[in-house]
Amino acid sequence: MNTIPYSEDDYAKASEYLRLVIAFLSKQSVPPSPLNFRIGYDYVTGRNQKLKVAINALLEAEPELSNESLWEAYREFFIQDDAALENIRQELQNIIANIQSEFESSGGNLSSYVNKLSSFSTILNSPISPEAMSIEVQKVIDDTRSMEQSQQKMEAQMSSVLSEVESLRKELQQIKEESLTDPLTGLSNRRAFDAEIEHHMSLAQEQKIPLSIMLIDIDHFKLFNDTYGHLVGDKVLRFLSTTLKHCLKEKGIATRFGGEEFAVILPQTSLSDADTIAEQIRQSISSIELKDRVKGENYGNVTVSIGLAQCDMHELSDQLIQRVDEALYRAKGQGRNRVEQAA
Repeated sequence: MNTIPYSEDDYAKASEYLRLVIAFLSKQSVPPSPLNFRIGYDYVTGRNQKLKVAINALLEAEPELSNESLWEAYREFFIQDDAALENIRQELQNIIANIQSEFESSGGNLSSYVNKLSSFSTILNSPISPEAMSIEVQKVIDDTRSMEQSQQKMEAQMSSVLSEVESLRKELQQIKEESLTDPLTGLSNRRAFDAEIEHHMSLAQEQKIPLSIMLIDIDHFKLFNDTYGHLVGDKVLRFLSTTLKHCLKEKGIATRFGGEEFAVILPQTSLSDADTIAEQIRQSISSIELKDRVKGENYGNVTVSIGLAQCDMHELSDQLIQRVDEALYRAKGQGRNRVEQAA
């Protein structure tokens, strides 16, 4: 749902992103203000897919974006999530205030009831006529009924509060899940990948079990986008994500790494086994001819380059990602549509 942190990019990628953002904003003839830069950054990196889809739709309708249209995008895709969390925070504050108020009221009622029982006890220890005793007993009965009703009301209100809190918990869980999911492909996003790789590397190094990862890049994807348009490009991304799910099943965790790059975490998988899986993925993708059945248009075959690396028992996640990225770079440099293992 929300955007992904920016700190993971290495210097070379960050420099390239900077160049692309400036080029994007210049082409739209809008100033590189912090707001516009943030939108441009998420657009060129593909890290906020909802934003990218919306801007692509705007670009289809008009040649240049205005400050106003960018502001609308900012308001929709950046402010919206903050507002959702603020609403939940406010709801929780209201619930807490209501609980405090009810307990204060209940506490006052209980204190009054205890005092009345104490008074009744004092009366019992003193001489009293049957008529007066009957009156005092009725008072105790009435006070007890009143206290019981107050407690029943409190229980009903607490039940309502629990229901409200459970509803908010589910809403927060949905926001959390959406923040870890790429909306275009339905795969986990880069934020989820960062958390998963740290967890699985820690587990692999502690238990001394194999862990492999792969980086997958769609070959000539920019040219494909320029030729057929972003909407067709989005279909290719969804096709690749579906193929990944089919090939991996329960063997790995597929994520949208950013743009046309995908990452796969393969727990308890050696480099040799990971290579077998990578080849299956590569061949499955390249063997399918992409077509638009409605328009009857043939887009041909799409290929991918894949880099592989197995986790070293003493390296950090950044080092592992750097090694697999270098393997991917070699795969692309040696003709693409191939799998390369990290050194």
